[in-house]
Amino acid sequence: MELVFTLSLISVVALGIYIYTFTPSGKRWTGEADDVQE
Repeated sequence: MELVFTLSLISVVALGIYIYTFTPSGKRWTGEADDVQE
C-alpha cells in the first residue's frame, strides 16, 4: 500500500506543477505574467 500511496502523492504533485506551469493563474503566482504587481 505504501507504493500506491507514493505514486498517488507523486501524481498530485506533478498535476500541481503542471497547472502552475501552464495556466495564467499559475504564471501570475510564479511571476511569469506581465501583470504582476509586486
